[in-house]
Amino acid sequence: MSTDFRTEEKIQMADLFDGRLERLDIREHVEPGTTSEKCRCLTDGRNYLWAYSARDGLLSSMSRYGQNAVGKILTAVAETFDTDIYSEHEPQFWGFANKEEWDLAWSEMDKKAEDEFHVNVIAYVKGEPNNIKEGTVGMEQAKLAINLVAVDPHLSMAENKRELLDAIGRMYYADKTVTLREEQIELVKL
Repeated sequence: MSTDFRTEEKIQMADLFDGRLERLDIREHVEPGTTSEKCRCLTDGRNYLWAYSARDGLLSSMSRYGQNAVGKILTAVAETFDTDIYSEHEPQFWGFANKEEWDLAWSEMDKKAEDEFHVNVIAYVKGEPNNIKEGTVGMEQAKLAINLVAVDPHLSMAENKRELLDAIGRMYYADKTVTLREEQIELVKL
């Protein structure tokens, strides 16, 4: 498990390792075979945070791997370089000002992907060229669409997109139910 982080302000990779963080007990850890000019590691002696640079020498991101508690390291970087730091779970990491802006972008991407999928499913049903790849979930769903449209041809009309996609979803996920045995349930509780 990993978590990526980005700073709000631009920081030169060289500045991150120029010794300023040592006053806060953060120093470089060199890992032979892994450490490089573009991939370096900060440690507080117990936890590790990897830093990566872009071609221009700027810090591009930092990554925590495993269960490292990197709060002390992140705080030291934030205080030393007077910057906020965002994790990949925050909208600012991705360049959005707030959660509402991030949610709107995801909603727009979902709608675009759904529209493209619908166009490809209809093309598949009609035997026309499409971008549905063999061996994908999309292919399995497109095959379901053939049966649905055979039974109810109006589902192939553009204005019935939602109805067709919902029917495909219901059929596709109907057989995806998992039943756990008692010992598996106990493991989940642990």
